Amino acid sequence: MADPDDEALRWGDEDPSHVAGPPASARPAAAASDDGPRPTGSAVLVAYGIVSGIALLYSIGWFIAVQRDSFVQASVFAEVMYQLGEFLAVASPLLWVAAVLLLVRADRTAVRLAWLGVGVVLLAPWPFILGG
Repeated sequence: MADPDDEALRWGDEDPSHVAGPPASARPAAAASDDGPRPTGSAVLVAYGIVSGIALLYSIGWFIAVQRDSFVQASVFAEVMYQLGEFLAVASPLLWVAAVLLLVRADRTAVRLAWLGVGVVLLAPWPFILGG
């Protein structure tokens, strides 16, 4: 009687779903290297995590700054536009990180990190930092 564990490791030739293909060693070297994007290194993933955390802290800072603001506009339209600007200020750091990670190709790691660094500099919550 055959061991069930051994049967699980073999693919029977009589199985209709079995497709025989060339072994991996028979593929050309160029085809083997173009299997997809290269895996991202650990240091790059840590950098992405740090920048994403900074963006989250920036959004929290903008939210606190918006809550402290007691400025009232003269008209309803101006008030709506002002509140829209406040919402976009709170959301902009997270939107920046998402846009960079989605729009910049994965094989251009240095460009991604550069754009994320630009976002860290440009999107700082200055009203919160300066205490205004």
